[in-house]
Amino acid sequence: MERAATSPPPPDVAIRALRAADADALHALARQPSIDGRFASAPHASLDRRREWLEALIREQYALGAWSGETLVGWSELAPGRLRRSHTAAVAIAVHDAWHRRGVGGALMRETLRIADDWLGLRRIEAQLYADDFVALAFHRRFGFEIEATQRGAALRGGVLVDGCLIARMKAPLPLAAAPGGTPT
Repeated sequence: MERAATSPPPPDVAIRALRAADADALHALARQPSIDGRFASAPHASLDRRREWLEALIREQYALGAWSGETLVGWSELAPGRLRRSHTAAVAIAVHDAWHRRGVGGALMRETLRIADDWLGLRRIEAQLYADDFVALAFHRRFGFEIEATQRGAALRGGVLVDGCLIARMKAPLPLAAAPGGTPT
């Protein structure tokens, strides 16, 4: 589990919800080499396409941005499940190449999990990663994620099908608050 679960973001980084007006900043961040090759989007996405994606994201999911001044240095998204999967959500995090290993990803994950746990009462958080992305796997393990399955030929990367893995973090059922008389309701 994450050792410093309550540590704040780096002093020069602020986390807030993404807004439609952030499309330009998100577009610039998504073009970073480590991000562009990590997600399943096609290269050279237009700003208009990214704007449409962001508008749908903030309308249907939870999206956070990590900002250093006017520069977006990371984002996270939490996509809650529906109906019989309403206890679940998928999470994705991306950090600017120049901001790796500076606490941005950890701060985004902590705040995203705080929303999932304390506000939405979710019990299962999932993510899909490339099976050979050992840095991302180690990062997620710090927050209690475990590998559940290998997905053979899950994604096309550089003209080759590569394996993915499904990872998840399970949380115990929520406790009941004690009634005024001291017994759970």
